Amino acid sequence: MLRKLGLIILSSSLAFYSCDEGSGQQDELLIESPVVKKDSTGFGFTTDLTEEIAAYKTVVNIIRETGLAQNFVILPGDVENVKAYVEDNERVLEYNPDFMEKLQGDTNWPGLSVLARQIGHHLSNHELENGVPSVEEDIEADKYAGFVLFKMGASLDEAIKALEIAIGEDSIGKGISKNARLASLTKGWNNAKVLMTDTVVVAKAVEDTAVNEVVAEAKSIVKPDYAYRVFLALDKKMYFVDEEDKVFQEVNGKPVAVGLKKDSDKPGFDWIFMKEGDSYGVDLKGRLWAFSTDGNFHIVGQAVKLSVN
Repeated sequence: MLRKLGLIILSSSLAFYSCDEGSGQQDELLIESPVVKKDSTGFGFTTDLTEEIAAYKTVVNIIRETGLAQNFVILPGDVENVKAYVEDNERVLEYNPDFMEKLQGDTNWPGLSVLARQIGHHLSNHELENGVPSVEEDIEADKYAGFVLFKMGASLDEAIKALEIAIGEDSIGKGISKNARLASLTKGWNNAKVLMTDTVVVAKAVEDTAVNEVVAEAKSIVKPDYAYRVFLALDKKMYFVDEEDKVFQEVNGKPVAVGLKKDSDKPGFDWIFMKEGDSYGVDLKGRLWAFSTDGNFHIVGQAVKLSVN
């Protein structure tokens, strides 16, 4: 049993499901909605459903930046801001609703840094003995925070200042070398930058070679009724989506239907691109995401909205 009962418990899972060709059904990206139980926290404040969902989405947004699967439950409680711990073999992230509410407005790098570090403890499978991370665990969590802050748009200077503020407010971290923590955060930030740079370079290299011919051909054959042009890096091909949400591939100058565009009710995805039994989540920036065999989400393509006359 968790040490605090009557609280909200939120969890999520992300997965792709496949089905046999004979079933007549296409694969779908499945992101389960959180199970929500509304109740008083018992600590002098009550979280309403809107606050609970906002807190959940903030946590999910941070997790999504690394593509790792959530392995903990989320509870509002009487902690100062947010705390990761393990109780009865259950991983718990306990948060103060007032602290989480402050993260909903303008970018709050110190607050996001604190939250990312605590999430990092769980996603790194830290033991958190007696609810307290070891020196090594705190340093590793700082690296995770640096990675996440870069992905969320923080400069290295902003990420460092955020950690310095967090260190000043974190009594647990006072016994850890400040330089070691800043070095770990910087490493995580740089790792994310390198990863993003490599992704851009690879995508550009692909486009600058074989894809250039495909793009040139696509520009000459784009029909006025095409709403999107979609490049899928996995097969290095260009696809088109018409106003009726049908997906086409141009073969010898003729459109061949190969899939569908579906509305998405899944957190983080604006719509779903479906092609020949495969499904890809498309975010608000038009990036296509897929869940790979290594257990992580990866960007595998780009959708561009076209001007329709």
